[in-house]
Amino acid sequence: MFIPQVADGPPSSRNSPRLRPQFTRREIEERLASGSPPPVFTSSLRRSLRNDRESASPSALDDSNPTPPPEPEDRHRRQIFFRPRASILDYTELMYQGSDRIRGLVTCFWTIIGAYLVSLLLSHYEKNGEFLSRGLASLIFSRGTDLILSDLALVLSTAFVVPFVRVLWIGRWQPKFMDPRHTRAMVLQAVAEVVWLVFWYTWQGTRGWPWSQRCFFALHTVVNWMKVHSYLSTNRHLACSLRTRDELENNQSSQKGEKDKHIHERIQALDAELCPYSARFPETQTLANYAMFQLCPVLVYEVEYPRTTHIRWGYVAEKMAGTAGIFAVFYIVVAHLMIPHLERMPETGLLLTTVHLMGPMATCWLLFFFITFDSIANGFAELTRFADRRFYDDWWNVRGLDEFSRKWNRPVHLFLARHIYMPVREHWKSSRIFDKTRGEKSKSDGGSGNILHRMLKTMPASVVAMAVTFLFSSVLHEVTVVVACHRWNHGVLFILQMLQIPLIPLVNRLPWFKDQQALRNWTFWLSMVFFQPLLLCLYTYGAFASKAGDMSYSVL
Repeated sequence: MFIPQVADGPPSSRNSPRLRPQFTRREIEERLASGSPPPVFTSSLRRSLRNDRESASPSALDDSNPTPPPEPEDRHRRQIFFRPRASILDYTELMYQGSDRIRGLVTCFWTIIGAYLVSLLLSHYEKNGEFLSRGLASLIFSRGTDLILSDLALVLSTAFVVPFVRVLWIGRWQPKFMDPRHTRAMVLQAVAEVVWLVFWYTWQGTRGWPWSQRCFFALHTVVNWMKVHSYLSTNRHLACSLRTRDELENNQSSQKGEKDKHIHERIQALDAELCPYSARFPETQTLANYAMFQLCPVLVYEVEYPRTTHIRWGYVAEKMAGTAGIFAVFYIVVAHLMIPHLERMPETGLLLTTVHLMGPMATCWLLFFFITFDSIANGFAELTRFADRRFYDDWWNVRGLDEFSRKWNRPVHLFLARHIYMPVREHWKSSRIFDKTRGEKSKSDGGSGNILHRMLKTMPASVVAMAVTFLFSSVLHEVTVVVACHRWNHGVLFILQMLQIPLIPLVNRLPWFKDQQALRNWTFWLSMVFFQPLLLCLYTYGAFASKAGDMSYSVL
């Protein structure tokens, strides 16, 4: 389910020559076998060897592959890679490559949107004597200084992860009882993350912000928590590899023959993991390295990412202008097409309001996608020279919710794949809970235990991992919505997301429906267009119906 696709090639000709492969591993072995001198071990050669390893990575993801990866420590980390790629809808990047196939389509799309907005503003002026509604603007910019300072403190507070890693898991002053391979290290990491998350959720709840500030701060809190978790988890894994490597190196002198050869191969494998390109762990554990990770539009931490050669400031300016323009369109749609219908929802009813909001809600969803993944993400990627711009795939062609969750938001998808799906799947495969002794014991316990044992034993690891991933994602979405809205609606969002678990395999097995690609695509988008405004109405109906307090606190 979470198998990353192999890239077709680099995003453009402007990439650094050191990012292009010079030699493959096979070519190096042939040169050594023929007696030729080995090539210089530069960063480009390291990248070539890494690309050679990447080409074999899908086999490790196949549950039916009988040959397991060589070492269990790095199984779930080797399955996600970053390489120079462009966003497939970034027409500016395509023009740099000499392709302008979608330039006219983009121009036509925004021209039509602009014409519709002009008509909408003129209609609003004829009715109210003003072009723009000022209510939403006063809502957005109220308490702006407090929001900026709180968000700055939120980002700066995540820097605790650097001394956390250096003090507890690496360095000469590391406590002897705090072995990163022990369970207590995972418990301490979980406690630190929970305390940090609860603190900032509590802080947001005590500020008295309107709904716009609460939504932004809640989403940014979740994003920063993902970065914190990925940084701590990845570095704890690397610290475990470093400890294992040091122990093997100390024991290597006492081993001979085949055992000594095996230890040497293990040390080489761990060295390749600790130094994938040119940077090496733990020398990378600095505030500058973490600051770069914090600015990069990615939620999965790596010691080093593929980089571009320079920053195109014209490209950055274009993305900044695009962000401002899309935000202006977003403002007009929300202020003139959504809020008036939500305010009349107690009189018009839930169903009729949902129908009225289908078009504006779908438009806002598209605008959110473009402003987040096309403008902001690509802009920060250019500023940090982050070369992997694959922030999304062709989500418009999806045939179900499972495919949509993988394609429309790849940063979150990669986070769930790296830190939830893959560890759960590997743990389920290697678990000894269903050994022969346990099976005999369950048989002697009675029929119910035997039935449960058989059900769990026959359940594929991929199914268990998918269920746990959906559970985690559903809980995270529900908590974020409750914190942002200050209102709990009986877990409607959580229930609807969890219903995907039985629906996905059911839809994929229907003989008359599974091969109807166009019909499945139509069904998916019809459900998205209807259920998104329905969820919005369900979570805001109580606030508008009660009409208690100021409207700035009652919109959500």
